[in-house]
Amino acid sequence: MTNTLTVIGNYLFGWTVISLAVSWCLALVYPLMLRSMAESSAERASFFTLIYSLLAPLSAVFALIILSLPELAFPFISEHCHDAICSPHTLHMTTDTVEGVLAVFVVVLMLSGFVVLMARQLHRSRRHVKTLSSLSEAGSASYLVVESPHHMAWCAGFLKPQVFLSSGLVDVMDARQLRLILAHEQTHAFRRDNLRKWVLQWVTIAWPRGRKQRIRQNFSNYSEHICDLVAARCEKGVTELAQVIETLATCNGDASKPMNSLDHHRQQRIAALQRELHLQQGEGKQSYVKPAVFVACSWLIATMSAIHFGHPLLECLSR
Repeated sequence: MTNTLTVIGNYLFGWTVISLAVSWCLALVYPLMLRSMAESSAERASFFTLIYSLLAPLSAVFALIILSLPELAFPFISEHCHDAICSPHTLHMTTDTVEGVLAVFVVVLMLSGFVVLMARQLHRSRRHVKTLSSLSEAGSASYLVVESPHHMAWCAGFLKPQVFLSSGLVDVMDARQLRLILAHEQTHAFRRDNLRKWVLQWVTIAWPRGRKQRIRQNFSNYSEHICDLVAARCEKGVTELAQVIETLATCNGDASKPMNSLDHHRQQRIAALQRELHLQQGEGKQSYVKPAVFVACSWLIATMSAIHFGHPLLECLSR
């Protein structure tokens, strides 16, 4: 039993170290990833961004699997010996020293803490949605109405998202405007954007602050552009794009921001919506080859690098 726990602890330690190292490398080359997606639609950019953010933990898993098979791993590892053992071997991580035991214990403790925090977030989200649902009235089968004079519309929940509208918003909107808002929010719910953002948040937690904020904001923008596109198309092109954005901005505007900042944000959303419509209508070139090749090459390089440098690094850190 003790040996089993030691092996599990060692591999958790190895997975953490490799994930952190690969995360930092991926964060550094993220601007190149953005360049590869320059011609992609928001839908594809969102997909490839999420996949890119998951490369670090996935590469660490594949690297540890290959490192468990010495005959496969040793072509990528520099030749070295452990006492009289000079043949291919699995990770020679030791926990015989106090430092080794302490390092493994700290990493396992940190991972346990992260798992607890993630579980608490899921639990709180579920409780939040249940509380809102109990305080709401069914506006229709597709949304719930919360009693509030403010103009609000949002999608809440991770696994089973629900759309909520404030009574103040429902009272001032006509049928066409409500259709636009519901189309936007229901697209968030259908795509489970809250869950996607939650996953992206956790897998990029080790990224440098600037790059972390950038990828999260970009991913959020992609989600909004996708939902804006669905809302605009629900009127079959009859509604002016500016009117679509103005309607959608009514329920998520920030009164604390200056007016010129809000106007600039709306102009950006209109420009993004025009671009998405242009791509969807086939007038623009949608490219998925470049980001797909970039992601595949990044994963391959990350995994091979994790094997080549991870083996001696983990053995050194565990001494």
